[in-house]
Amino acid sequence: MGKEPEELQERPGRPTDGRTDAADAADAADPVDTADAGDAADASDATDVLIVGGGITGLSCALFLRHHGVRCVLVERHASTSVHPRAWGWYPRTLELLRSVGVEGAVLEAAAGYAEHRRQATVESLTGREVKAVMLPAPGDLGAVTPSRQISLGQDRMEPIVREAADRAGAVLRFGSELTSFERPEGPAGPVVATVKDRDTGAERRVRARWLVAADGGRSPVRETLGIRRVGRGTLQHQVSILFRADLTGPLAGRRFSICQIENDELKGAVLGHDDTLRRGTLILQYRPERGETPEDFTTGRSVALVRSAVGDPDLDVDVIGVLPWELAALSAERFRDGSVFLIGDAAHVVPPIGGYGANTGVHDAHNLAWKLASVLRGEAGEALLDSYDAERRPVAEATLEQAWLRLLVRSGRADEEQRRATADVLAVMLGHTYPSAAEPGARLPRFRDPAELAGEPGTRAPHVPVLLRDGGREVPGSLLDVYGGDPAPVLVHGGGACEHGGDDEPVWARAAAEAARRAGVRLRTAGFGAGLRDLSERGWHERYGVRADGAVLVRPDGFVAWRSAGVPADAAGALTGALRRALAREEGPA
Repeated sequence: MGKEPEELQERPGRPTDGRTDAADAADAADPVDTADAGDAADASDATDVLIVGGGITGLSCALFLRHHGVRCVLVERHASTSVHPRAWGWYPRTLELLRSVGVEGAVLEAAAGYAEHRRQATVESLTGREVKAVMLPAPGDLGAVTPSRQISLGQDRMEPIVREAADRAGAVLRFGSELTSFERPEGPAGPVVATVKDRDTGAERRVRARWLVAADGGRSPVRETLGIRRVGRGTLQHQVSILFRADLTGPLAGRRFSICQIENDELKGAVLGHDDTLRRGTLILQYRPERGETPEDFTTGRSVALVRSAVGDPDLDVDVIGVLPWELAALSAERFRDGSVFLIGDAAHVVPPIGGYGANTGVHDAHNLAWKLASVLRGEAGEALLDSYDAERRPVAEATLEQAWLRLLVRSGRADEEQRRATADVLAVMLGHTYPSAAEPGARLPRFRDPAELAGEPGTRAPHVPVLLRDGGREVPGSLLDVYGGDPAPVLVHGGGACEHGGDDEPVWARAAAEAARRAGVRLRTAGFGAGLRDLSERGWHERYGVRADGAVLVRPDGFVAWRSAGVPADAAGALTGALRRALAREEGPA
């Protein structure tokens, strides 16, 4: 795997790939009208999904839903995306998901200026003495486990990219609009009827949606309305982020910081961050309500003085953009689903910022939920599939909360030896999390696994394998992961070489896929090596996935393995039919 990537810290048309549909007829019955999705939602106030909250998690959910052809309306009470950096680091799994919807390139371009932000130090001030400093290693070569990278980029720069992509994809985005109430007149599992108010004009409109997705933050009004409790270690600290403009070129003196902790007479344990322009920064510090301190104490004058103290220049020209109070907390909702309402991101879990897991975990929530909603809407999955959102994502969120807490203890020097041993590698948390509820019967999966050790077990992320993808008349380099996310239908990956004895040249798994899709009444895509895919790996794709050359692997649209067969069973179509039904929560029938 090369060098371990650095731990992150939070502040608040692809080429074709040789896939074929094993059941094309299902498309003709597709109930999702994508041609005029935006217009239909705007004219009738009816949509498939109402998303409440326009931060990175809600915007990602809108983008993923539209990628799958699902109509959605997003409402956000603020007039624009966040001006505060909030999260500033993104792990490869998040980039893989953005890659699947064609946005990774724009994100990498925006992040290029942060490539050298690798200095981690404790200083008296930027112009003062460095108490200690280290250069974090450049992110190691992760090409063995992912086609994507780990990057630094403020959330204030990430959100507009995702917003633009969601808007371009046809999502209806209503910033400056606030959810004031919602009801479910047909019962908890029934459609949602919501009232939304324009904050400028006061005009109200009603929106009817089959589902509501709450991405409305840690104080989620939707979650509170539903009476869903939160459990965990609670609020650990109260913080404020002071966002400011100032020319930091001179004080930085050529340095580029990943984390810069300030320790002087006025500031203890404060963190100063800066962007790639060197003219915009964030000062994060703690306040103590038990001592009577409040966010209102951070007036413009005091904020300017604190920034000057952190920089070490009493005459620095400082323009305070805003002061954002927030809680460093470890909390998870007791359930992520309540009938037709789902919680994602901070509405579902508030993760301590150490490790940079929170925003990444929220994007992963959105992706897990989006393909399931699309599959149910298309009639290709049973309603029970939606229960798997809570069964899969809540345990991951709870375990991630604990990992962030352990990293906080380690960083503060309070961890004992057992806690140090229990602290997982950041890539295992973000790229190697597993879904034991989706594992084979009797299998025991660890919650986190080294991504280099992933081997195609059901319930784990499908391993990356370098391949050549067919793009018209030419082949282009890519990843086997590129095959999975383009459609809310599973993919059967097979070697393409095993044929029926005495039959034609059609691979047995291609024949089995067509029959299984027919029996299950779903679409199933196939990806056969030699028929649009060429393996560029040294070991061979089948070894990476734990099957023989004549085996096959069923992969979900989110890139997690649903089932695998080491070789060709006597009744391949029957075995695959059963696997499809289980993966999509379809009612059992004759195989």
